[in-house]
Amino acid sequence: MTIKPNQPSFAAGELAPELYGRVDLAKYQVGLRLARNLFVRPHGGIVNRPGTKFVAEVLDSAVAGRLVPFSFSTLQTYVLEFGHQRMRVIRDGGLVLETEQAVTAISQANPGVVTLASHGYSDGDEVRIAGGAGMEEVKLDVLVVRNATTDSFELGYKGDVASIDTSGFASYFSGQVARVYAIATAYAATDLPDLKWIQSADVMYLVHPDHPIRKLSRTDHTAWTLEDVSFLPGIAAPGGVAATNSVGAGATTYTYKVTAISEASGEESLPSAEASTTNDLTIAGNKNTVSWSAVGGAARYEVYKDDNGVFGFIGGTEGLSFDDQNITADLSSTPPKQADPFDGSGNKPATATFFEQRLVFANSTNKPQTLWFSTTANFENFGTRAPAQADDAVTVTLVARQVNAIRHLVAKEDLWALTSGGEWRIRGGGDVDFITPSSVTTKRISSWGCSEVAPLEIGTSVVFVVDKGQGVRDLFNQIAVEQFDVQEGSDLSILAPHLFEGRAVRSWAYAQVPNSLIWAVMDDGGLISFCYYREHRVYAWTQHATESTEDGDGHFEDLAVIAEGQEDLPYFLVKRVVNGRQVRYIERMPQRVAKEVADAFYLDCGATYQGPAADEIGGLRHLEGRAVVALADGNVVSGLSVVDGRITLPVAAGKVHVGLAYQASLRTLPLELSLRDGATAGRHKRLVRLTAKVRRTRGLWAGPSESRLHEHRQRQGEPWAAPIALYEGDIEIDTPAEWTREADLWIVQRDPLPLEILAITPEFDLGR
Repeated sequence: MTIKPNQPSFAAGELAPELYGRVDLAKYQVGLRLARNLFVRPHGGIVNRPGTKFVAEVLDSAVAGRLVPFSFSTLQTYVLEFGHQRMRVIRDGGLVLETEQAVTAISQANPGVVTLASHGYSDGDEVRIAGGAGMEEVKLDVLVVRNATTDSFELGYKGDVASIDTSGFASYFSGQVARVYAIATAYAATDLPDLKWIQSADVMYLVHPDHPIRKLSRTDHTAWTLEDVSFLPGIAAPGGVAATNSVGAGATTYTYKVTAISEASGEESLPSAEASTTNDLTIAGNKNTVSWSAVGGAARYEVYKDDNGVFGFIGGTEGLSFDDQNITADLSSTPPKQADPFDGSGNKPATATFFEQRLVFANSTNKPQTLWFSTTANFENFGTRAPAQADDAVTVTLVARQVNAIRHLVAKEDLWALTSGGEWRIRGGGDVDFITPSSVTTKRISSWGCSEVAPLEIGTSVVFVVDKGQGVRDLFNQIAVEQFDVQEGSDLSILAPHLFEGRAVRSWAYAQVPNSLIWAVMDDGGLISFCYYREHRVYAWTQHATESTEDGDGHFEDLAVIAEGQEDLPYFLVKRVVNGRQVRYIERMPQRVAKEVADAFYLDCGATYQGPAADEIGGLRHLEGRAVVALADGNVVSGLSVVDGRITLPVAAGKVHVGLAYQASLRTLPLELSLRDGATAGRHKRLVRLTAKVRRTRGLWAGPSESRLHEHRQRQGEPWAAPIALYEGDIEIDTPAEWTREADLWIVQRDPLPLEILAITPEFDLGR
């Protein structure tokens, strides 16, 4: 008897072994037993992941760093690499460089010496040589400055203590050198796991429980500053304040203070020093004149008068003096008071966000359940007045049965606080719909608890890693009674708990375009992905690995996602072993879709050569000694090794991708059907043929086990010697015959080529 079960999609992704008997679930019919180096698309098809392109070795391979996304606009996006007390900037897949300088000469000697008058470089600086003729060996790589003098320096490879011997290189002339842009930071490598951030335009605020709040500002690709935040108003208080009376001394002392109002922001300064005079203002015609010096950037000034120890507002002016003719002080409007709730040991916040034009911090060591809101529209001002005004700073403390630290803040229609023991909503209360010192309410939403991994905002949802990091849930907004209400979501990892067993999410990021994918780095160095498309109930986990035979090689440690071009692209920090040395690399995943097969990039830690046809390809020192594979003008070339940073191809090619090979593998779930003569469970089955609906695909192996596969022979009408073109449509493969009880089907992509499967129909012979 022959059966042909159809699997129309893979929208459930990889399912856990606990579900292998749950044929009653709709997800079972579109699930998989294994999906490695593949991810599910929102439409239900499954594709192999792109490879990764080598960007650079990290600042110091001896320590783990952090990758931080920085997006000023859709056209200006960066990845910031934080290492031990240093930060570099990455843009468009490469390190940002300073202005180039023309190289006078590079000697052919041991060691080679670069001559460049007043270059300004120091030992340990990283530079890149570009342009010019000759000495191709020193180009492409990021090199280290050694033995620098005012007008010369030597070059070294990173991780190599010796300077480069250029005596055997061709002579060099008419080239340029540029230093890799970097700035100093106060964060040691041990601080980086607890570093968090929130960004607005060109400014990013960095928080850490053991460090002052700092502000990272950008004005150009090579102009970044990192400074402590002072939490003082941005405009100074007036100086030179004096008070004079219009007549002789009276019996009453009048005391005044003056503040300045910023023309740029409307922010009010702290009050000036006091100025006093004596008079009797109850007598008609008597007055006191208060004067002061001009304050730069001030639009106007406001004057306050003492009334039994409280200074109340009596008027404002754009000038530099004000007359008081017995004006009654308004004690409901007082000058602001300086406040820095983060001063002192144990008072540094651990998380931050923006909400209702306020900068919000939360969770200090001393007050783990407290939130601090800045004044409205003035993010670095936490001043207050007595009595409080609507735009004053606000302090809120969550009240719960046990102390659960606020780990993250998420600004939605309301402010959500995710703590170690539950999820909270903070919003305005009473007669107003926004937060003020007298109008704020807190409500607990759920009690799952959130880990230290930052939650992801996806549409109206917030996806978060539960406490301890071994599972994922979501919350989302839903309109209820003409307002948004927070709805408790669901356990998003319930179908794939095996991917979290014994390990936890270490870092993750969301790539919205084009596939709505979450990429997650696990604490054991693994990588998983999750297609999250709530509108159509597509929740699909898959796993990934960068193939390796070296111990400790291919471990993912961190990632960040930024928009580049028309896609959101992940950058990874990966630990590898190269030429016997442990290194950490920054690698970037390129766009997946390739119009031509020669553009396909499915190699890890790879690089691309494009130019005149060549059989020797350089620029591969980062893979020294490693076995690599190449896609040369669309043709797969295996059995290559990197020697002295180069490979040799059997045939010259003009577009060559070179990198580490990996395999994409798909394995179906056990075949369980109900037939007229009983269920198929326990009966022997033999896979004989596979029909697969594919799109933009080349190269596919299929069979009953990973060790017994047949290749789909795809070449059809391509010209002689041209690469095999990508295919779209139905393909059939006669597979090796093997009787089994579970009727496994494996589909494998062994080569660095694209694979996209929309549906499969295996054909089985059914026995007893």
